[in-house]
Amino acid sequence: MAEIRDPMLLVASDTELPPAERVWGTGGWLPPAAREALDWLTLARLCGWAVTVTWRNAPRLDSDLAAGSRWVVLACDPDSLDEEVVRRLAARLETEPVLVVARAASPDRPLARLAGAARRLDRVAGRSLGWHGPGAKRDWSCRKPLDAAALDLSASATAWATLDGAPVIAARPVGLGAVASLGFHPSEARDLDGAGTALVKHLLIWGAGAPVAWHELERSLVLRMDDPGGAQNVYLRGWTYPKLTESEWGALGADLRRRNGRLSVCYVSGWVDDGDAARGTLEVGGRPVARVPGRVHPSPLVKYHDRAGLAPGAVHDYEAEYRGIQALRAQGLADVEMHGYTHMYADPEVWATAPDRFETTSWYREFGRAADKVIAGLPPDQRPLALAVATIRRYFDVLPTTVIFPGDDFSNSPVERALGLGLRLVSSYYQALRDRDRFCWTQHVVAPYLDRAEAASFDAGLPVVGYFHDRDLAIHGVSWFGQCLDRWQAAGARRLLDFRELAAVVGRSLSLEEGPDGARLTIAGEGAPALVRPLTVGIRSPGTRPPARVHVRLDGRELSLDVEALGDGLGRAVLPLSPVARTAMETWPAP
Repeated sequence: MAEIRDPMLLVASDTELPPAERVWGTGGWLPPAAREALDWLTLARLCGWAVTVTWRNAPRLDSDLAAGSRWVVLACDPDSLDEEVVRRLAARLETEPVLVVARAASPDRPLARLAGAARRLDRVAGRSLGWHGPGAKRDWSCRKPLDAAALDLSASATAWATLDGAPVIAARPVGLGAVASLGFHPSEARDLDGAGTALVKHLLIWGAGAPVAWHELERSLVLRMDDPGGAQNVYLRGWTYPKLTESEWGALGADLRRRNGRLSVCYVSGWVDDGDAARGTLEVGGRPVARVPGRVHPSPLVKYHDRAGLAPGAVHDYEAEYRGIQALRAQGLADVEMHGYTHMYADPEVWATAPDRFETTSWYREFGRAADKVIAGLPPDQRPLALAVATIRRYFDVLPTTVIFPGDDFSNSPVERALGLGLRLVSSYYQALRDRDRFCWTQHVVAPYLDRAEAASFDAGLPVVGYFHDRDLAIHGVSWFGQCLDRWQAAGARRLLDFRELAAVVGRSLSLEEGPDGARLTIAGEGAPALVRPLTVGIRSPGTRPPARVHVRLDGRELSLDVEALGDGLGRAVLPLSPVARTAMETWPAP
């Protein structure tokens, strides 16, 4: 048997996932035909499965097909696969319990003959999905109609899933493995209804002929607050509001503690001075300072007194804000991420002389193509992201895991720079996940506004990001936050995470094997941040019961853990924090 490498081998089309690019996807919506492989890749990473990517016509395809893997996903036109590729797949299946997954081919194509199933010309549209493959029967009721091709099955193939009674996933055993044919495009199904993704994930877990472990992230809501630390609430007309007080930060923490939640405070660490002493006075570190147009000060040290600006008489106390954030961190309720550096134009001195600087929103966008040339001309350590990382490390003693680009305005250049700085995630409406030395955008995880709770958000069985601004709490009160979370929890949210916890989970790959000494779970950290809470892992064995115990290798530790039996071959293991991480949490620096 070939040595197991990454659990998934993904065969992409020749035009998708350019090998030389360090960012796959754009951060915006891509049509299904342009992201079939990317959707498979990011679904696997969210589940905890490392992926080897190859290409349909790559010179190394033959050797990749011969290497060990649990799944082979053919994320390309199934009719384009020639006899030789199919022959090599058949040889793998004869000797290994591999699951091959592909869209159903046309009749008489090589893959259709191997799979024992082909797509028919007639279509079926329906809302009732049913699972009839390995394990217990499962049903999903789609909120929107799905469209698929009904499948023609040979005598040796069986229907693993149906849509309104018509077969839309068929499987045929071949040797020790099986070939599963989809009567639908998985990315189109993802766009129509979350149940389409839930079905595909179920197929990977239950269709595998070997043990499988995955991250349990169902019904997880990642909480993201943008804008603390920024100066835009002082200068931008229409966006003026007071800073949250320490007591308001404390009330926010009380709500998080009651719900066992964590919050990402997406912080703007550089505060820009407009240099106008007539509009207000400025203190930095408790001392008055001269006003210099475009000068950037560390946000944690700033206190600004508005005299004749947009809110005369207001005191914007960023020092108190800093203490409030640190108090949340000290209680393990939050951590700090990076919302750009200044949230303002990449050359603050240019902003400070612009006549429309207080009215035009575009001045409060730090990245994007308009800023690329300015940023590229700066020394690497003076570029905004590098300065933001350095400032956050200085004042919060932490390396951020995630960057949120102000106004969702960015190009690939700052995304690539975030890779070099060691960040793990990029959050926009969609999210980018780090996979080795590359960012991969996923449309599986979206970020609705926090006041837009919907049960449908959880249908795919993947995390959701709920984002908001500190302005919402300043205007509506801290109770607004609790009311939003009440609605999300009523809609099905059962875990409230921050980006650090998400990065610690999805940055770890899982591999479960049966050996002579029992089940062994290997968890590879791949540079992921330390766990902040115990890691919950789902386990499935092909038999009727999961193993009673599993041997685990995690972060250099060897553990033996009980597996909670959930029935029908399913189990769950909860991996504890390391003693070092537990001590660090218990002795988190006081504010």
